Amino acid sequence: MYLCKEDHAPHHTPQLPRLRLPLRTAHEFFAVHTRGENALLPLPGIMSVMNSKTSSTRPPQRVHLHAYERLSRLCAELQRGYYPTKARLAHVVERSPRTVQNYLRALLNDFDAPLAFDPVKHGWYFTDPAWRLPSIVLTEGELLSFFAAERMLRRLGAASEVQLARSAVRRLAALLPEEVVVDLGALEDAISFAPEPVLDASPEILRQLTTAAMRHQTLHMHYYSQYRAEYTERDVDVLILHNALGEWYAICYDHYRKAVRDFHAGRILRLSETGRTFTPPADWDPQAYLRRGFGMFRGGQDVVVEVEFDVAQARYARERTFHPTQQRQDLPDGRLRLTFETTEAALEQVARWLMQYGPQARALRPAELCEMMRQKLTSAAALYGQL
Repeated sequence: MYLCKEDHAPHHTPQLPRLRLPLRTAHEFFAVHTRGENALLPLPGIMSVMNSKTSSTRPPQRVHLHAYERLSRLCAELQRGYYPTKARLAHVVERSPRTVQNYLRALLNDFDAPLAFDPVKHGWYFTDPAWRLPSIVLTEGELLSFFAAERMLRRLGAASEVQLARSAVRRLAALLPEEVVVDLGALEDAISFAPEPVLDASPEILRQLTTAAMRHQTLHMHYYSQYRAEYTERDVDVLILHNALGEWYAICYDHYRKAVRDFHAGRILRLSETGRTFTPPADWDPQAYLRRGFGMFRGGQDVVVEVEFDVAQARYARERTFHPTQQRQDLPDGRLRLTFETTEAALEQVARWLMQYGPQARALRPAELCEMMRQKLTSAAALYGQL
C-alpha cells in the first residue's frame, strides 16, 4: 500500500517522480471510521501534518512518521547552505538517492517549501533560508479530543483492535510538545463510554485479512460456522474487510461455494497463504454489495420492506438512518412509514430489528415478513403465558 501525492511541482523546478511513501512495513493495523464507513489502516505513526504558514486550501496530508523524521534531517542539511547533492542528502538520511528524490518532491508539493536546484553548484537549496519544516499544530479542542480518545480506549476493554488503537495513541503522543497540561481527571468525569458486546477477532487474523485484501491474495481458511455448528476449510479471495457495529467481517469469494460470502473474523481459526493471487471481478462493487443486505444478512431475491412507527416512536425514528435506501413518509396523524430495499435472506434480521420496538412498530410488507413477525410475537407471548 502506498500514499501517493499528485504532481504539483512549479514549472521552473526539475521534473521528479511521483512521491510514494511505503506503508508495507506495517505490522499492526488501526480501525478507523470516516464518512460513515469503517476501514482498517496500517498504524505505525499515522499523523496529520498541519501547516498554518502554507496554503490552507488543501486538506491536511498524512505522512508516515519515519518519513517525516527523515524530512526534518534533510531540511536541516539544506538549511546549512552548502548546496548538497542528492548523494549527500541520501547519506544524511540513510536512504537511496531515488528515495531522496521522493522526499524533495514531498517538500515541494506537500509543504510548499521554497526549494530549488542550482545548476552551477549542482546542489539543492532553500530560496528562503528562514523557511522551516512546519511543526505539528494542535488546537485546544483537538488536544482535548486526543485525550478523550485515550480515556475512551481505557474504558473499552481488551478487544484486539482496541489494543492496537492504544498503541497508535502512544505513538502519536510522542509527537506532542514536551509539556502539555490537560486535566484528565475532569475529562474522565465529563465523558463516559460503554463497550458493545462484540465477538473479538485476533489481531493477527485482522492483519492477514487486510494484507490479503490489499495484495489480492488467496488464503486458505479454517472456519467455524455457528449456523451449521461445524468446522470447515476452504480457499477464499479476500475482497474487503468490513466492520459492522463493531464486528469484523471478511467479505470473500468462496472457492468452495463459488460465490461471495461473509465470514466473521472472530470465527476464523487459522489462515495460511496459498501463494496465489487473484483479480477482483470487473463488476465488484463493495458498496453495492453491502447496500443490498440488512446488517450482515443478505442473499436471495430483492424485496421491498415497509414498516410503520406509531406517533411516539416516530419522533425517534426520524432521527436515524436504518438503511441506505430508506425513504420516509410522514403520515397526517404523526406516524412514520419507512420503506427500504433488501433481500429475502435479510428478512430474518429485519424481524429481529422490529421486535425491539414491540407494539410501536409493525411490518406492512412483504407478506413473508408479516408472517414472520406474527410467529415470533406469538412465540414470545407464549413464554409469559404462565406468569
